[in-house]
Amino acid sequence: MAHCKHWHDGVCKDCRKNCPIKKKLAAKAARKAARLAEEAAAAGDAPGASVDVSTEILRLTAGAAEGRKKKDTAGKKGGKLRPAAAPEAALTPQPEESAAGELREDTLLGALVHGKRVAGFARELFRATQELHGLDALWGGVLDWAALLHDVGWVEGQRAHHKRSARMIRQNLVPGQDVPAELRAYAALVARYHRRRDPSRRQRRFAALDAAEQRAVRQLAALLRLADALDYSHTGAVGKMEARLDGDTLVLKVKSALGCSAELHRLESKAELFRQVFEKEVRWQCKERARA
Repeated sequence: MAHCKHWHDGVCKDCRKNCPIKKKLAAKAARKAARLAEEAAAAGDAPGASVDVSTEILRLTAGAAEGRKKKDTAGKKGGKLRPAAAPEAALTPQPEESAAGELREDTLLGALVHGKRVAGFARELFRATQELHGLDALWGGVLDWAALLHDVGWVEGQRAHHKRSARMIRQNLVPGQDVPAELRAYAALVARYHRRRDPSRRQRRFAALDAAEQRAVRQLAALLRLADALDYSHTGAVGKMEARLDGDTLVLKVKSALGCSAELHRLESKAELFRQVFEKEVRWQCKERARA
């Protein structure tokens, strides 16, 4: 299938929301999602089982490999099933559906890998700015979950994925990730605000929080935006980051073996909420090191 110009990570940067290829892939993924849900119910899978992220990544990788093996042995794509087809044939996944399932699994895998890197940066930022926000370890857990799962909404496409991520966290719909019930609403809001609009009392769920909770969500969203910018290319370009407060400035020292110009450029816009919330500037330094 031919890709549009500037195709990257499943999104056509040229066409954006009107990309016909992206719409076709999203439609395939939706059809596959229904079948996966039926299979999970039939197998008696227990929803909400909490596992380590690395374990879940290995499981998804194995599932994707098995799906590709089935696709390879399925032969060339045949015609549509006739109404009189046997029930067994009707239940057999077609090659197109298998490809959509692989796309969805690969997208979730990529979101979790990216989220794990972002969560590491977010923890360092939370530690470095402790004297500014004064939040306890429970709020640190909220930031951890929000950072890990902030991009899972990509399984249904790029547009408004931050809102879908929030819904999936709030409803505990991410496979293998059982977010504690007392943290879900807060983690969902922090993930919701990792991009686009800033937190506002005009938004119903944010307005329902008390003043202290609203302040905490705004602070964590500001930290998450910085952490997300540090893996903007989703390639792990920033291998290590150290943060410290220097007077009225948050200083970020990053090391990269790949070059991180895209990440540093993105920090410029992503740092705006941090400046508003904490009334501090952000300065960054990048040291490129040769890959071993």
